[in-house]
Amino acid sequence: MSAESSNDPVVIVGAGLAGLTAARELVAAGRSVHVVDKGRGVGGRLATRRIGDARLDHGAQFFTVRGNDFRATIDAAIDQGIVAVWCRGFDSHDGYPRYYCPDGMTALAKWLANGVRSSGGTISLGERLASISTTSDSWQLLFDSGESLKTTDLIVTSPVPQTLDLIDAGSVELDADVRATLEAITYKPTVAVLVTLDSAPSIPSPGGIQQSEADTFTFIADNQQKGISSAPAVTFHANGSISAQRWDDDPHVVLTDLLAEAQPWLGAATVVEAQLKKWKFAGPHQPHADRYIVAARAPGTLVLAGDAFGGPKVEGAFNSGLAAARTLLV
Repeated sequence: MSAESSNDPVVIVGAGLAGLTAARELVAAGRSVHVVDKGRGVGGRLATRRIGDARLDHGAQFFTVRGNDFRATIDAAIDQGIVAVWCRGFDSHDGYPRYYCPDGMTALAKWLANGVRSSGGTISLGERLASISTTSDSWQLLFDSGESLKTTDLIVTSPVPQTLDLIDAGSVELDADVRATLEAITYKPTVAVLVTLDSAPSIPSPGGIQQSEADTFTFIADNQQKGISSAPAVTFHANGSISAQRWDDDPHVVLTDLLAEAQPWLGAATVVEAQLKKWKFAGPHQPHADRYIVAARAPGTLVLAGDAFGGPKVEGAFNSGLAAARTLLV
């Protein structure tokens, strides 16, 4: 990452779907863009992990398409083999395709990132942000590495509590109404159990079980039936209440307890390896009605976006990133 920006690029914090969508829209309009993310790879909750010979999606499991903008992007991804139809419902068919990525959900993020880079945008990974502050004429980002970056226009797509922490660390005072709106946005956690097996589990076709918050697991995915893993592997997402209650417990104990709850779906298969993955900000309890918030207009424009705005889940994050970018192009 360069400490100095050139041509005053729009800086985007977060290389998840919202951030990458915003970057893609801006570079297509001729704007210079620089994306930064603390992770080692792009995608955020579009996350895929390898365990031995198995491959498991452990964040978002699938997505649907409702709007024309998202449909145009997904149609292009389908044409290039990045996205395919998994099924049209789990317990019953309702006609709406559930889409997945044959190479794992992170493939969609990688495809978007490649498009940003090929159009001249830059993406810096492994850059943990320490604070967001202001100078007389720009926003200033300070990283744990000691490097800094200045920009006039800034889009931040990290979870809202993390964004507020960064703003507070930089002693930025937001308008009281904006601050109150942001503080009202809360998230539910998700604890995921990732399991590889010596044989197929007892999960019916098409390999996905969607349940309510009243059940221990809200989603169960057979990654081999889904088509992303060559070896038997299952992802279990615990419900929000259990995830919150067990968040600070001993991970080994939590894993043991949740594996016991998962046994009915494992059938006669033996667990080869099991891992726990925790998503502190898995999704908003109640998304904000607008697709983005302009948090400040001076010293430049600060826009907050992500799946907490305008609608949750995958398409919500896409729509938020797209709207955030377009507000800078007006």
